[in-house]
Order: sequence, then C-alpha cells, then structure tokens
Amino acid sequence: MTGRSYTSTMRVLLTTQPGYGHFRPLLPLAHALVEAGHEVRVGTSASFAPVVEREGLHAEAVGLDWLHGIEATIPAELRPPPEVDTLATFFAHRFVRMTAERLANDAVALSERWRPDLIVRETTEYGGSLAAQVLGLPSAALQVASPSLMKDSILAEVAIALDECRPRLGLAPDPEMAAMRDELVICFAPPALHDPTVPLPTGLRSFHGGSPAVSDSPPDAVDGLGIERPLVYATLGTVFNDPADELPFFPSVQAALADAPVDLLMTVGPNVDPSSHGDQRPGVRVLAYVPQRAVLDRCAVVICHGGYGTLLDAVDAAVPLVVVPFGADQHDNAAAVERLGLGIVVKRASLSPSTMRDAVEALLPPDAPHRRRLATLRDEWRALPGRDKAVEALTALAERGALRHARDGLPFQR
Repeated sequence: MTGRSYTSTMRVLLTTQPGYGHFRPLLPLAHALVEAGHEVRVGTSASFAPVVEREGLHAEAVGLDWLHGIEATIPAELRPPPEVDTLATFFAHRFVRMTAERLANDAVALSERWRPDLIVRETTEYGGSLAAQVLGLPSAALQVASPSLMKDSILAEVAIALDECRPRLGLAPDPEMAAMRDELVICFAPPALHDPTVPLPTGLRSFHGGSPAVSDSPPDAVDGLGIERPLVYATLGTVFNDPADELPFFPSVQAALADAPVDLLMTVGPNVDPSSHGDQRPGVRVLAYVPQRAVLDRCAVVICHGGYGTLLDAVDAAVPLVVVPFGADQHDNAAAVERLGLGIVVKRASLSPSTMRDAVEALLPPDAPHRRRLATLRDEWRALPGRDKAVEALTALAERGALRHARDGLPFQR
C-alpha cells in the first residue's frame, strides 16, 4: 500500500463549540475546502446544527446538546462548581470536562459510517483532537480566540482535565499534551495582534481568509445608514449580551450618541428584544443581529467588547475601535488595540455616556492616526497566503497521515 493522494477528494470533519463566535472563524476554511472539491462535515451540538446548515454546510450532531452563551441549555449537574473560580479553571471545565469526551465518543462513532481522513478542531474544542488520537487520524486546529487563551496557566488546567478522560477513551496519559504540541494551527489573523509575551503554538501558520462569504449581506433594515452621516456600529457579539448581566454598555452608547451627528446601528444579541431599548431617533436602528463584516464596510467607528471575531472584522475593514472589555480574552485583545494604536479602550469601571462620546469623537475624523495604522495592518494581513494555501497545508497533513497508516499498518483506513 503506497498511501493515498488527496488531489481529488478527502473527507474533513470540522469540530466546533456550538456558538457563532466559535463557528464563524471556521467558515473561510470550510468553504475553501468545499471549493477545492473536498467533503466537509461540521460536528457540533444538535441545537446548533441549523446555524451550520444555513451556511450551506452539512452538520453532524455530536457531543453535548447545548448552546454557548445560553446557560439554560447546560444541564444543572454540568454547570461549574464553586471551585471553578479563575479563567483557567473555567476554561478547562467548560471546554474539556463538560464537552470534550462526549464529542470525542460521538465523533468516533460517526467514523463508522463516514470515515474522515482528517479532523480539524477550533482551538476551544478538544474532543476532535481526542477522537483523532483514538482513530489514528491526523488532526489540526484553527485559531478562533486570542492565543493568550493558550497561556501556560490555562494549558496546565486543560492538560489535567484531558488526562482525566483519556483513559476512558483508551488513550494513555499525556500530562505534557505532547499529542498537540506540534499540531498545525491555522490562524486567520494578522501576526501583529498576538501578545508578544505569550509563546505561540509551534505549528501556528498565519493566513488571510479572503472576502466575506456571499451569504454575508446586510439586511434591508440597515438601508440608508451611513450615507449622509458617519455610521457607528455597536455590538457585544453573540455571547456577552445576556440581559441578566445588566451591563451598562448599550444604554451608555445610546445616551452618548443621542444628539451626535452620526447614524447608529446597535446589535443587541439573540437573547434581547430590540424593542426593549425603546423608540429611536431617525438614523438609529436596533437589531438582534447583522452579518457584521458586511456592515463594517460602511462604518466609521465600531464600539465593541473586544471579542476576537469582531476585532478581526474591524481590522479587515480598517475601522477604528472603541473597546470595552468584559471578560474571556477581551482584555488581551483590548491591550493589542492599545499597543498597535487601532482605537481607544474604555475600561468597564469608567464606562459612561461622556467617556463613550469622547472616544467616538476622537476616532471619527477621516485623518485620525488610528485609520492609517489600521490600513497598514490590514494590508500586511491581506499580503499573507490565502485560504487556498491553508487547504494545501491540510492536504499535505492528510497525505502524511495516509502514508503513516500504510507504513505502520494502522487499523483505521478508508
């Protein structure tokens, strides 16, 4: 047996946590694989499958059925215990103990009827890697959050959690996470955004994901905005918008720009009724969601929490940012915005209509230095290899895996 060539077709299983902020960064790669003629399936929770299918991709229901950002979908017995009180312990609980083993078992079962040649996980989803190890398949990852979430303190907790479930999957302990140490990590982000104090994964390779997908077109509700006046876009993404959090973000934005000579678009998330924000003046729209990369091309300023996806979209559109970080990797992303001069950071403790208005006014001028820096960073990013080169890297990885199977006589081979 000589090993398989993937110049025609390979089967790729993408695994993701069931949240749009986790799944959306996978889309450039997923569509590039499909365009290259490969078969792609996305493994995620059953409740998230409709989101996957709307993007024209085939979903496979695997793992715990929950939705990231909606705590009510998590069984009570799986919610974090009191001792989960740091980012590291929370990360290990949510993305390993709660979800990884369940997804790994289901992915292994899936392989009996649809045998993948390669598994690519997003970097907060570890079940795909475990399944690949059980099956003897090559695996890779795609960066969906700041690499700062891969700090030693977080990885130490992840390693402990993974070793708890590895024996139940028939895998030997791996306290040093050697199986993932040299993993190919595809990163659709400009290298300059990475925190220089955090070592990057040795296998990380940077690419540009290309233009927004055709499906990412703005809704009719935003027609007319940003034509006669600058458009300001305010969002907390799809997770940090639970009304129970009582964040003062949107009220501060509304009050700050109530009489400002700008248009305003606020997306308040799937858990909030837009009408709860009351009647709006002309030029202000409140919606649950928009495909933001399509909207940002007409924006003058974006106000956000510093989520990784929103940050990347703003950089690719060269739109200055006002960042109000709340949690997760947002403080690290805000630090990158400050370090590179891409916008202004407003700390949560100082968030008010006046601080918000001051920040927006500083970024609105067309000659603001932030715009020049963003344009330079965007151009550097767009000069990187495209998503087709990411597909080539995965193809080479799959071919090496097939050769290893042939050489060592491993049992799993399609």
